[in-house]
Amino acid sequence: MDTLLFLLCLFVAVAAPLLAIAYLRGILRRVLDGMCPAEGSAEFWIRCATLLATSGSVLLLLLFGHLESGMSVAEALRRALMPTLGAVFVSVALIARNVWQALRPPFPTDAAAFAAAAVRERT
Repeated sequence: MDTLLFLLCLFVAVAAPLLAIAYLRGILRRVLDGMCPAEGSAEFWIRCATLLATSGSVLLLLLFGHLESGMSVAEALRRALMPTLGAVFVSVALIARNVWQALRPPFPTDAAAFAAAAVRERT
C-alpha cells in the first residue's frame, strides 16, 4: 500500500466528519442548550458526537477501505469516501433522531386519547 495514498485517505476519513459536525455545531449547541440546561452539557454532547463520528469514520475506512498498491488516487478516494460518508450519515442521523425524540411531544396511542389531545390543542 502506498503510504501517501493511505495518509490522504486517512485525512479524508478525519476531515469529513469534522466538517459535518462543524457545520452543525452552532445550531446543535442552541438546541442542546434548550434541552440540557446544565452548564457545559451541550459542549459535552457535541464533543462526544465529534469523537464518535471521527473514530467511526476512521474505523470503517480501516476495515472496509481495501486500499491496494498501485491503485489510482481517484479509486483510493472513492474507496475512502464510501465508508467515511456512510459513517457521517449514520452519525448525523443518530443525532437528529435523538434530538427529534427529545423535542416532539409524546403522542397518545389509543384513538380516544388522541381525540382528547386534539381537542385540547384547539382550545
